[in-house]
Amino acid sequence: SRARERYRAGCPRKLGQRQRAQKVGRQTNRWSLRVSPSYQSGATMTSPTDHGLEQDAITLGGINLAFWLASLGLGKTWPVDFIWSCFPPLLCLLIIVREPETGVCERRIVGCTLVATWGFRLTHNFVSRGGVGHEDWRYSDMRRTFGRHFWWASLFSVFLGQAAFLFSACLSLYGVLCAPEPLTATDAAGAAVCFGAVLLEAASDLQMDAFVAARREHRTDATVIDRGLWMWSRHPNYLGELTWWWGLYLLGVPAAAPGWVVVGPVSMTFLFVCVSIKLMEDRQRGSKGEAWIKYTRAVPSPLLLVPPPINRRLGKWLHAAESGEAARSPLNG
Repeated sequence: SRARERYRAGCPRKLGQRQRAQKVGRQTNRWSLRVSPSYQSGATMTSPTDHGLEQDAITLGGINLAFWLASLGLGKTWPVDFIWSCFPPLLCLLIIVREPETGVCERRIVGCTLVATWGFRLTHNFVSRGGVGHEDWRYSDMRRTFGRHFWWASLFSVFLGQAAFLFSACLSLYGVLCAPEPLTATDAAGAAVCFGAVLLEAASDLQMDAFVAARREHRTDATVIDRGLWMWSRHPNYLGELTWWWGLYLLGVPAAAPGWVVVGPVSMTFLFVCVSIKLMEDRQRGSKGEAWIKYTRAVPSPLLLVPPPINRRLGKWLHAAESGEAARSPLNG
């Protein structure tokens, strides 16, 4: 009887232990439902195939193919410019619909809000500058280079070529929207960098638009902008765009994010530093001549923001160094 009494006295305690265990089990099950199968059992985002990259790449390729066909009918390639501002928001939607329970809700909200803001600004800037119906000078140069073969060459040189860079840049979005790790200081830094980049791009474009309007209304005789952020850098708008992609990368690199997402900002750095800046500067040098050369001496920094007084001193030093090298050249001897 004493053993029976001790058993009865211990039943409530054991029952409480079982109830707590069941509660923990239910909480664990709810958590497992929030995490995609690729993350369960301690797994991390290691394989691009876990998140439908192939389907998204095919989607982007299909959109570019449709825009290319439209450009053949229009006789101009301007539809391709909409890809840059419209595909990243579309990709966010595709990822969320495909994997609704993956990732962290707060990071998704921050990432999607930033991408939508960035895309809206870029689209508005393109439309307000008369981009619809107007072919970019780079594509016009390609049209002259390829001649009658441009209709098919543009599919690779204009549409699919840009699609490859854009898709690689968007790889960071898989980290932003799929990583299961909680928010950290890195996320805050990435969001701040993205927001600052959008502001930098907007300010640069507004200053350039004001300068172009002043020239059109004959309120200035200057052929090269010499005010605002453009006295800190020769391409502050490019700096803003490049900074945006690095900020998006920071937002998408919590502890579980894979290393392959870094391909995005690295590819964009290559595109701007090695291609876009060179093309733009060659064009400016050819069209504005001595005024552009004088501007490069006043603002020697092609990308990074450097205070104007330091820029001027650096420009004088570089000009003096170039003059000294030219004087010592055997060709001048």
